[in-house]
Amino acid sequence: MTLADVTLIGKKILVGIAITLIPFIIIAGGLWLTQKALTGKKAPQQQISKPDKTNTP
Repeated sequence: MTLADVTLIGKKILVGIAITLIPFIIIAGGLWLTQKALTGKKAPQQQISKPDKTNTP
């Protein structure tokens, strides 16, 4: 095998990895964006008050 053959195999492997990872990145990004869009609006927090001890028997 010559250096050109090794380079060609290396390029093919890198292209194969990129072609495999790009759809996973798109799907993961879409799921993340959907989660952020659906949970982005939080309800206002209610104030927690302590029990009033003046009305106890």
